[in-house]
Amino acid sequence: MSEVITTKDTALGTESIGKLLFKLSVPAIAAQFVNMLYNIVDRIYIGHIAGEGAAALTGVGVCMPLIMIVSSFAALVSSGGAPRASIFMGNI
Repeated sequence: MSEVITTKDTALGTESIGKLLFKLSVPAIAAQFVNMLYNIVDRIYIGHIAGEGAAALTGVGVCMPLIMIVSSFAALVSSGGAPRASIFMGNI
């Protein structure tokens, strides 16, 4: 089988760093923005719960850093684990 290398495949080696940084960072920034909006709307709804809103909002505020730590660790493992798995599968 012959491999066809397109310009899309070689963009990381030929395009300018600024253009690549912008092109690759926009989806990550958009995802973080959507996540932030979700958290804000979630807190608004939780805060409006009759009677228990303040306690529930406190619980969310206490648990959010723990959730962020677990999520960041999962992202760390997946970011390093995917390339390692690919390299291992290529050596078989």
